[in-house]
Formats: sequence, C-alpha cells, structure tokens
Amino acid sequence: MTFEEDLEKWELEKPHYKELEEFIKKFLRDIFDERGLPVTIETRLKDDCSLIKKLILKQHEHSDYTYEQMTDKCGARIICRFKEDEIEACKIIDEYFSGKKEDLSDKLDYNVQGYKSIHKDAKLKKEYVKEEIFEKFKNFGVEIQIRTLCENVWADIYHDIGYKPENIVDPQIKRQLHCLGGLLEIADNNFSKINEGVKNSRELTPEFILHCLERPYIKLFRVKYDPRYSIENLKFLRNLLEFDSTDSFKRTIEGFIKKYESKIAFIRKERSNMLALNPLATQPEILIIFYLIETDPYILKEQWEEQYPRKYLDELSTWWSKPIFE
Repeated sequence: MTFEEDLEKWELEKPHYKELEEFIKKFLRDIFDERGLPVTIETRLKDDCSLIKKLILKQHEHSDYTYEQMTDKCGARIICRFKEDEIEACKIIDEYFSGKKEDLSDKLDYNVQGYKSIHKDAKLKKEYVKEEIFEKFKNFGVEIQIRTLCENVWADIYHDIGYKPENIVDPQIKRQLHCLGGLLEIADNNFSKINEGVKNSRELTPEFILHCLERPYIKLFRVKYDPRYSIENLKFLRNLLEFDSTDSFKRTIEGFIKKYESKIAFIRKERSNMLALNPLATQPEILIIFYLIETDPYILKEQWEEQYPRKYLDELSTWWSKPIFE
C-alpha cells in the first residue's frame, strides 16, 4: 500500500480509535482508582503526520513493515511514582488486558543506560467489559506504556527530544547522557527506599498517616488532593489522636474504614456537589475527621476552631449524622 492508501484507511478507522481512546482513559482511571493506586494516566491518538512518520521510520528498520502491523495508533501511558507501584500496575493491566508485554529494560546490558518502559500491545478482555463494548473494540488494540516518574523523564530526553546515546558522536556528551541515565535509575531506587521508610515508620508522623490514608481515599473519593495541604492538616489532627504505636493506628483506621466504607461512599455520592465548598472534604484526612467524629467528638469540638472555621466541622459532622454543634 502507498502512504496515501494508508491515510485513507486511517481516516476510516480513526473514529473507532477515537472512541476506544475515550473509553480506555475512563476504564483505566476506574480500575486504578478501585485499587487505590495513585498513577497518572495519559492517552493519545496518532495524528496523520505522526502515523506516516512512524511508518517511514519502521520501514527503514524493516522494509516489509505495514500499516496493519502498527499497534500504537491509540496509546495509553501509566506513570507511577515508585518501582513497586509500577510492578503492581503491570499486574493490574495483565488482569484486564490480553496481549504481548515487553519490558524494554531487559534489552539493556548491565553497563548500558537507555530507554526503560514496559509496553503491552493490549486488547480488552471479554470478561471485564459489557458484551457490546467488547464487540465494538475487539479488533482494535491500544499500546499501553507503564513507567515510573524517573523513567518518564529519561523517555522524554531519550525519545521525545531524540538524545539517544548511540546517536551521539561527541564522547563527552555521550558520557553525560550515560551518567544522567544512571542518576535517574539511582533516584528511582532511592525514592522507593524513602517510600518504604515512610511506610514502615515507627513514629506517627503526618507522612505516615497520609501514606495509610491515601489508598482508601482514592478508592472511596476518586478526587485529586493536595499533599502539602494534607501534611499541614495532619500536623493538627495527629495531636488529637491517642495511639501507642503506628501498628495500632494502622490497624484501627483500617478497621474503621472497612466498617464504614459504604457510609463514606454514600456521603461522597450524596454530597458531591458540596465537596468543593469544604476544602477538607476532598483530602484524605477527612477519614481521620470522620473517625474522630465517631469516636471522640469532644476533642474535635474543643480544639477545632484553633485551626479551622467552625462551619467546616459543622458540615462534616452533619454529613456523618452526628452533629457536633447543636
């Protein structure tokens, strides 16, 4: 086929891929929120120019490469904060999508820095979508890329900017790129160690509390929050909690959330049009506030107005069906 014929076929298929892209973005958001895994999700559809350029580049590598072999007409990218999140994200994608998966870091020797990402030529599994959705998209695939924040930085340099070490002639520039790749890999590993340290803290710090609250908050509220605001709020709320260990706190809060999960989800749904007016209602620490309303409302009543307007607690306690200011 000529490029003109490829474009004609693409014009016919593009509306179907556009529908697929819109569905995939929401589908991915839903399945990751359901697991409480914090990831950034990006999707894109190839435009006409990108499609032809990709065909040209691929045919330089393999002269028999065709339009039909292109698996990334529709693409999705999942960006994880930590390596352990990347591993979990891969398991989730494998659960919901069929297709060939490739870890591009496996192609790199121990002394080589390069493009690191996990790619999957994916198609929806029938058992996880409605039959009409499966029938609509069963012949259309999407390339799903999974990478960490650090890997995404390297990919931007390596791929989007085009600074590939093998293409650089100047040995000093090549060395700088090699060192940069190593630094980003070390950064990736150290971010994971820091995250592990926070998770296993023996002190009830705001960071530890936020770590415990983040996943259930994402699952229940599915609204972005401000981590800096959370830390400030938790500095205050931590002083209202009485726990003799982090294990005791984690066990108690997990039990509370499990017990009242349906109630919290109902509040989020019923008050969805009011959440923006109460800044604490779209932060993970709302779970701590609900816990204190349920177990120790008097300490909240005594100290609340040192930090916040009274109306915020009045609203939240009313939503919880235990008004504090009557």
